[in-house]
Amino acid sequence: MHLRTSLRILALAVLTAAPVFAQQTKAAPGVPADVPAVSPAAQPALAPSAPVGAPAQRDEPTPEQKAALKEVDRMRIEKARIDAELALAEAKRAEELAPLNAEVGRLTAERSLRLAKASADAAALEDERAKLERQAALEAARSSARLTERSNKIRELEAEAKQLQLEAANTVARLSNEIQRFQKEDEARKIASKAKPKYLKDPLVDGVLYVSDRRIAFNGAVTEQLADYVCTRIAFYNNQSSEFPIFIVVDNSPGGSVAAGYLIQKAMAASKAPVHVVVKGFAASMTAVICTLAERSYCYPNTIILHHQASNVVRGNMTVLKEQIDFTNQWFDRLATPVAKKMGISLQDFVKQMYANDSTGDWQAFGDKAKELKWVDNVVERIEETAVLDLLPVPVAPPVMPQTQPLPQPPTRTEISGVITRVDDKGRPYFELPALANPFDAWWLYDPQGLYRAR
Repeated sequence: MHLRTSLRILALAVLTAAPVFAQQTKAAPGVPADVPAVSPAAQPALAPSAPVGAPAQRDEPTPEQKAALKEVDRMRIEKARIDAELALAEAKRAEELAPLNAEVGRLTAERSLRLAKASADAAALEDERAKLERQAALEAARSSARLTERSNKIRELEAEAKQLQLEAANTVARLSNEIQRFQKEDEARKIASKAKPKYLKDPLVDGVLYVSDRRIAFNGAVTEQLADYVCTRIAFYNNQSSEFPIFIVVDNSPGGSVAAGYLIQKAMAASKAPVHVVVKGFAASMTAVICTLAERSYCYPNTIILHHQASNVVRGNMTVLKEQIDFTNQWFDRLATPVAKKMGISLQDFVKQMYANDSTGDWQAFGDKAKELKWVDNVVERIEETAVLDLLPVPVAPPVMPQTQPLPQPPTRTEISGVITRVDDKGRPYFELPALANPFDAWWLYDPQGLYRAR
């Protein structure tokens, strides 16, 4: 506050002195402001021709000089005013910077104090680091000594282990040689080295059927997988030789897909080598059709062959149901008509006789009766599998563990047909048929116990 008051007084004094200074300058016209005033003693020298006692004569300034002097006075006044304003602004600036300068001083002092403290902390940390390094070096030296000791121990143990391994390898080699010798002897006992498959153009000799290794196993439901399996092997055996017959051997088959069965029939018909069907246990539905329409077929007297109408699982509205039933009937007409023709009757009579012989329409017959009906060509008492020259390993059943609750059995897949064996929630096993890939396909299958279920 005192500084501002002093500045105001100083400015007022400057502004007050400016007019006085101008008046003094006007008192000596024609004399520049920076020239000192002339003393009275020197005045005579300026006018030597003037008479004694006469008033001194002065030259009047010209208008231009007056204007110049006036402008000089104005500029001096302006300069004095600007100088005063500058002095006032400088004083204000000094007043405003005073707190900042004080803060800068305080921060500088704090920074110096912190730097000193940081330097002391760094020195302490350096001492601690040096101490830790000495401890680490000492511990490393101790660890290295322990490691060397353990490495030496490990090398000793490895040498002992190698010696033991060498002894064990010698023992294993000796035992392996013994085992291999026993296995070879056992395998030699399981191989019929003195027999060979019999290849006969007419395999039925004196009531005995001789089956060679040109044999195709046909078991389970007729599916696309089974059809691919059978058709591929028919083609393979044809490429191998078309001179000797190919045997499709059926142990048990309830029938299945009509489309898959039709593929098997066409492969049999296209085969250059004759394809003979041998039914040992049971053939029904689509499998019975394959047997009946084969070029030559064989069975035992007590083999059962069953024919019936085609059936299907249908779903949908009434129109869709009618369409599916009509289409299934067309399948049946196309596949069963050749069977009826071979029997020497019409398809309608064939269907009538199905229900005349069994109220369910499942017309079954033993092998000798099936021959009379022309469902099979030959009934034999003996079938020799001449290609069975070695014994397969006997599967060992796992031990049965007692349990309070039956565990769910994992599904097992029949590799050839693709049918999966499952167990339902009531613990009853069933066979899950694969989905029919052909949209116009249908199941022609004999399943009175409901063991086969479609997906």
